[in-house]
Amino acid sequence: MIIPVLSRDKWWRLLVLCGLYVSQGVPFGFVTITLAAALSTAGASTEDIGKVIAMATLPWALKWIAGPFVDRFTIASMGRRRPWILLGQGGMVLSLLAMASLSNPTENLKLLAWLVFIHNCFNAMQDVAVDALAVDLLPPEERGRVTGLMYGSKYLGTAIGGAGLSIVLGRQGLSSAFMAMIIVVSTLTLLPLLTIERPGQSILPRPGRGDPAPDDSTPGATQQPSFLEIFTRLANAFATRAAALTAVLMLLERSASGILSPIGTRLFTVELGWGEEKYGVITGGAAVVAGLAGAISGGFLADLFGPRRVAAVATVGFGGLLMGFGISEELWANPSFSTGYLLVESFLQGVFSIF
Repeated sequence: MIIPVLSRDKWWRLLVLCGLYVSQGVPFGFVTITLAAALSTAGASTEDIGKVIAMATLPWALKWIAGPFVDRFTIASMGRRRPWILLGQGGMVLSLLAMASLSNPTENLKLLAWLVFIHNCFNAMQDVAVDALAVDLLPPEERGRVTGLMYGSKYLGTAIGGAGLSIVLGRQGLSSAFMAMIIVVSTLTLLPLLTIERPGQSILPRPGRGDPAPDDSTPGATQQPSFLEIFTRLANAFATRAAALTAVLMLLERSASGILSPIGTRLFTVELGWGEEKYGVITGGAAVVAGLAGAISGGFLADLFGPRRVAAVATVGFGGLLMGFGISEELWANPSFSTGYLLVESFLQGVFSIF
């Protein structure tokens, strides 16, 4: 059996990195769009939906904690990053199976919320390990292009989990939507399972085997740093004024989105009568495309006008959008108006994602 070597085969490298980002996006889109809509139409309160969504997003705010461990510990015979990626993928699949086993999620919201939290802990850890793998293996001339494709793949995954699984939910029920998602994530797990990072490594652990000779043709094959070095670099990264301001800006933007998400889910699915399928198709389909367009446009605009100006305009625009929608209650029942709001909101969030 010929095992693809990611450090040498750029097409396999691209497929694995993008496939793993799709794997991140599918369950995240499912939980925040499809599952949230299903809970809303089943009678769950806005507060309960908000708790589930909060448990889905909290691990991503804390994923920096995983960084030092991913950098410091590994199974040498399997590579520096693959063990963590496989652990993340395995935890994602098992937690999804646990969610699917709940007979009635609306009657087990507390347990469902904790399973969502556990799932996203593994999802966020996988994200850290995949980003580290990309840094290790991508030559400088490939990084910009591949990074863009990776983020685009996550949007694709979110669309599958939001729009695609909303259609499955509307036509086949919640159990079928869960099983479809588990099949997709399990299939994508085969990508890192059946490849290796560098020559001399193995698919499965080999007890007693040390690090193979590094492939000098790829960056990142260096000695593992100590915990002190890792935390010192982390502290230095956040010591700059620009990093601190960016963190505050993103915290405020994400807080506004987090507050509105459960309220909007109930507003559109129940009070405006859209239902699960229509809401999922718009927020998980067209709105995801708008978000991707925002991320791409934001990058070009930042190069033309500077990141600070673009961030400032996006911030003011986002605030104005929320205010305008809030004072236009008489127009909410107009599908074109409400759909336009969701698309512009997602576009601006996409712009924010590049900073």
